[in-house]
Amino acid sequence: MKLNHEIVRNVLLTVEEHIGDRQKVDVNALAKYPLLKEYDIQDINYTVRKLKEANFLNVTITGSKQMEWIEIESLTFQGHEFLENIKGSKVWSETKNKVAKLGSASLTILADVASTVIKKHLNLE
Repeated sequence: MKLNHEIVRNVLLTVEEHIGDRQKVDVNALAKYPLLKEYDIQDINYTVRKLKEANFLNVTITGSKQMEWIEIESLTFQGHEFLENIKGSKVWSETKNKVAKLGSASLTILADVASTVIKKHLNLE
């Protein structure tokens, strides 16, 4: 599967907005929020697993591959930092445009590009 950066951003935005402290939400419930309704549940599951691997989300995965249960607990500090860099629509749009020139980019590169865009807007570069 391919990691969709739009789903990454929308999952992080949804978790930040709708999941309270010490509250767990399963992926099926998360998928019903407005920013995620248009995406296939398998794509959301994949994205959440990858965001866990990247240490952007605190996630509990139980069961087997055939019948797994994925619960999101919260954003990690690293997840908050990444989201803050890509949250603004203007920064996100400019970041996507720069990354699109490459064809693809990792989350690390995406975060670096977003940081560079922000620095440019703040006249720090």
